[in-house]
Amino acid sequence: MSRATEQGCAALASGAWEAARAAFDAAVAAGDDSGPTLLNLALAEDRLGLDGRGRMRALAALHPAWDEPPLRLAESFRRGGEPVAAMDAYDAALAINPNRPEALLGFGAVALLAGEPAAALPRLLRACARTPDAAEGWDALGLAWRALGAAAAAEDAAAQAQTLRPDHFGFALRRAAAALAAGTAEAELVRLDAAPLDPVAATARGVLLAELGRSEDAAAALEVASALAPDAPEPAAALAGVLTAAPWQADTLPALRRAVALVPGDIALRNNLAALLTRHQRHEEARALLEELIAAEGEHPAFLCNLANALVLLGRQAAGVAAARRATTLAPEMHLAWRTLGAALVYDEGADAAELRVVAERASATLARTLPPPPPARGPERRLRLGLLSNKLKTHPVGWLTVAAFEALDPRAFAIVCLAGPPPGRGAGSDPVQRRFHAAAAEWHDVAALAPAAIAARARALGIDILIDLGGWGDDGKLTACADRCAPVQIKWVGNQAYTTGLPEMDWFLTDRWETPAGSEPFFTERLLRLPDGYVCYSPPVHAPEVAPAPVLARGHVTFGNFGNLAKITPSVIAAWAEVLHRVPDSRMVVKAYQFADTAVAARIAAAFAAQGIAPARLDLRGTTAHRTQLAQHADVDIVLDTFPYAGGLTTCEALWMGVPVVTLAGGTFAGRHSASHLHNCGLGDWVAADRAAFVAIAAARAADCAALARLRAELRGRVAHGPLGDAPRFAAALGAALRRAWRAACAAA
Repeated sequence: MSRATEQGCAALASGAWEAARAAFDAAVAAGDDSGPTLLNLALAEDRLGLDGRGRMRALAALHPAWDEPPLRLAESFRRGGEPVAAMDAYDAALAINPNRPEALLGFGAVALLAGEPAAALPRLLRACARTPDAAEGWDALGLAWRALGAAAAAEDAAAQAQTLRPDHFGFALRRAAAALAAGTAEAELVRLDAAPLDPVAATARGVLLAELGRSEDAAAALEVASALAPDAPEPAAALAGVLTAAPWQADTLPALRRAVALVPGDIALRNNLAALLTRHQRHEEARALLEELIAAEGEHPAFLCNLANALVLLGRQAAGVAAARRATTLAPEMHLAWRTLGAALVYDEGADAAELRVVAERASATLARTLPPPPPARGPERRLRLGLLSNKLKTHPVGWLTVAAFEALDPRAFAIVCLAGPPPGRGAGSDPVQRRFHAAAAEWHDVAALAPAAIAARARALGIDILIDLGGWGDDGKLTACADRCAPVQIKWVGNQAYTTGLPEMDWFLTDRWETPAGSEPFFTERLLRLPDGYVCYSPPVHAPEVAPAPVLARGHVTFGNFGNLAKITPSVIAAWAEVLHRVPDSRMVVKAYQFADTAVAARIAAAFAAQGIAPARLDLRGTTAHRTQLAQHADVDIVLDTFPYAGGLTTCEALWMGVPVVTLAGGTFAGRHSASHLHNCGLGDWVAADRAAFVAIAAARAADCAALARLRAELRGRVAHGPLGDAPRFAAALGAALRRAWRAACAAA
């Protein structure tokens, strides 16, 4: 071998493609035109994007009994993402040398990636027979058997791979997956338990526990694995995944940041980090990370969905809608894309109930229906099992707006079964609203870790007659389970109840005549189950302070306010609020949103008010506080100015409880009419505007009568407590009658 050839081989081995090509060119120029030298030159050329494949083909034709050129050509096609050409080239090598292990394994791996496990299987069997000590072959064979549904054979092959390479995280994880598929997960856990200080075994154990729904045990195992192997990306990534999906509160961000640092090229981890940042209310950081991801990796639909969420929560509704629309264009069969578009549209100034129905139906159409229909409804007058499906049966808007109604529901007519997260714990730290749900329920079942079809199957096994979804399309909502029909009658109520679900399996939509006035029916796929008063029953927190005197009496000027979410504050809302401030001289406005903890976000909103001519001195932007403090801060507000097209819900109830009346603009969507319902149920129908001009006029007129504001402030808590909005027995009687009406209709149709 010449000096130039030796240099070329060394450069090729180290990945120095240009140096390798130059060395082999020199060797050929010096007279070395042997097959190996020319093939090595072809390999270097191929890596440099030159026509190395042409040289490989020429060598294959020149040396028909030599299997190396077609093998190297196959590897080139495999690197280039051309599976059909790669498999043809591997077969050409195998035609020359039927037992060449690299060709057998290479063909099998490519065939698996191409979704052709049946073609991969015979070659992988031969590869394992020829090289039984090659763990990669057994690993690939296990994947092939799993794809073909041979779970026991898959587990055997995966076990062989993992036994040969016990230090390999990937092999251990695939063995765990094979055991899960084969129904031997518990036995695999026992085997893994025997090596408590092995980071590979601990990682596999944690992932297997997570798949079995034992999330807390999984997190504990993965924390051990991460401590034992702090530089290994696999346990860090697995721990981040478990914590991100955890139904309990977990300090997930550090774990996910660590996983991203260990595997910076893993775009799925970075996307998950952005989603988690949004959940942790760090929307600006999430937006920046997602835009960086999109710039580097392209417009992946999942990136766009997360970006849409972040933008909307930053008060950039139009940009959020645009990102979500792009996701639906790129992935029209992706459920998340349509769900994200609906969630963004409902906040946008152009929100339209007809389009929201179309979007909801598109989201519904992407869901698989795997279970046969449930048994028909029987026994119109018997005691019914009422299932409540939600992870939000706790201190949350869902809790505050429904728990009192369920507590007052006639137990002789309904047995409440909660399908939720873990049941409440004991002690002072447990959630008080969750304890109320638990006390009102006949049964409590933890379904947080179950897949949608499994939730539906569980609900059927429990004999649920009427299922009420209280989660909707939210992040941890379980509405997708309703596509498989959890019960003969399914009803949507509260919990991301902003527009129709689009599910043909959802029979009813609980509402009232103000939320859905006559003529609203075409915008819903469900039948409208209208209650005689309001559609919710507000349960005020025991920690709410007493109503404070009207601040205008002490300050001499009216203070408007809004304690909602920045996602609801559109440019038109800011313009309308500014117009009110101009119409009421010397007035001020308090705007409280958790997003204002970010000074850059607060500065952007202040600039938007300044562009409308509102001086900074008239504006008080406040960030998040404890709930009792937020309620107490109503003492600084005379009148709440509502948002549109997405109106206040719980925030309106809380303002009324604290003695502060609300001016609202009744919109054209369900989400746009929440406050209208609450106000009518407190005798404040004349505070509901039909358009923006009326909104401004009502606010200005009410602000002009300070004495009337003071009188109303003193009355409002009583109106809420003793009126339809807060009278739990009255509401529960109406709810029970509506539920019975829905059940009788199902029995009559059966």
